[in-house]
Amino acid sequence: MAPAELPEPTAAAVATLISSGSEVEISELDKSGHVQQKWLYEPSGRIIHIRPEGHTNDLFSRSLREWKKILSDSFLPVGFPHSVSSDYFAYQTFDSLQAFFSTITSLLASRALLQGLGVGDANSSATFALLLTILRDATSRVATIAFAHRFGLRIEPDAKRYRFLADLFNDTAFFLELGSPYLSPWGKVAALSLGEALRALCGVSAGASKAALSMHFAKHDNLAELNAKEASQETAVGLIGLLVGTFVVKLIQNPRSVVCLMTLLVFGHLWMNYLGVRSVQMTTLNRQRATILFQEYLRTGKVLSPAEVSKREWIIVWTPLISNRQGQKVAKIELAKSFGHAMSSSTGPVKILDGDSYSIAVTPAAPRKNTMIRIILWDNVLPEQAVMAWFEAVEIAWAMQKKMGFTSELESMFRCKESDTHGYRMKFSNKELWESMIEKGWDLSTQSLETAAPVRLVARKLNTKVY
Repeated sequence: MAPAELPEPTAAAVATLISSGSEVEISELDKSGHVQQKWLYEPSGRIIHIRPEGHTNDLFSRSLREWKKILSDSFLPVGFPHSVSSDYFAYQTFDSLQAFFSTITSLLASRALLQGLGVGDANSSATFALLLTILRDATSRVATIAFAHRFGLRIEPDAKRYRFLADLFNDTAFFLELGSPYLSPWGKVAALSLGEALRALCGVSAGASKAALSMHFAKHDNLAELNAKEASQETAVGLIGLLVGTFVVKLIQNPRSVVCLMTLLVFGHLWMNYLGVRSVQMTTLNRQRATILFQEYLRTGKVLSPAEVSKREWIIVWTPLISNRQGQKVAKIELAKSFGHAMSSSTGPVKILDGDSYSIAVTPAAPRKNTMIRIILWDNVLPEQAVMAWFEAVEIAWAMQKKMGFTSELESMFRCKESDTHGYRMKFSNKELWESMIEKGWDLSTQSLETAAPVRLVARKLNTKVY
């Protein structure tokens, strides 16, 4: 006779279970819901720690586990890897390596900077060094304000690009400082001031882009902890870099050798940074990712995942020049800065189409010019509707012919939208597309299409005629 199956343990209030007179198993979970450790409470009041399978309890094993936990808690978010996105570890690995290269490079550049300020030069004065320091500081502050004003809204949508550009700015500043001792006094002023300005651009770009990337990595309201652990990682790597860099600075003093070493370190630094941002798989749609995703859907009917799109992204340079089905560049898409900007054209009247909480303005075709497709969003537009507006603009370009532009036939077809009386059915609004995007892991609760101050449109009909 088969033994009766025991019922599954049920969860209940701790006090109720303890007072029931039965053995109670208690599990401790982290914020992501994964078991950290288990306890057994016996009716006698004895509490026993349940060791995971395969864990031994000898002194060496316990010490090793304790040290691993200390290191993990010091440098990784609690609940890792379940408390962060899947691309966190790869990015942080490359980010730590690039920080190591950057620390050594900065030590070599710092020596040149001190020489540029006059340290060790009998002909240099303290006043000159002070004035140069003041000028560098002033240049840095002005550059920070100007760059934040001009590019502040662009950094979050293109966080990967600006994270890479930040280190490109920084490494350029290193080379300017490295060459400053060999320049004339005015040359030193120009080189060191420009270098400080570039370092200011690095600070703005790196700070803002890291914040955007941290928001992507955080999964369980652990953004603050994630930033704190990243600071710990950078500090530890910086300490190692300082130790190695101290020996390097002492051993290598020949100017030619320093330049060669700096070049190698900078290339290593930029390559690690490139691999780091390349490993990030953003789940929000900016202009480039939306274009890559939807053009692939138009070509093959396949919806790409964030990981697949990330492999096709351009990190440094990308412009929204959109191809038609023949692969010819026919149109440039942008979000309008104003209604006047949306309706502006030097080639004739603009044709305007309405969508779901957005309008699209298309300029007429012109010789040797790409058609301009401008999107203007309505008030209270949802992120998903903004993405749909971009998809429709891409599909308009997809249907165009190179020299014909947005013809009356295309205009009629896109005004019908859901109708297939023209032998073509719109794909940007396919229900299957949007369902597949959610299944693939795309976040449609937000959008990163806007790289300038957001503009929303509200229109109403006036009762009086204007003559």
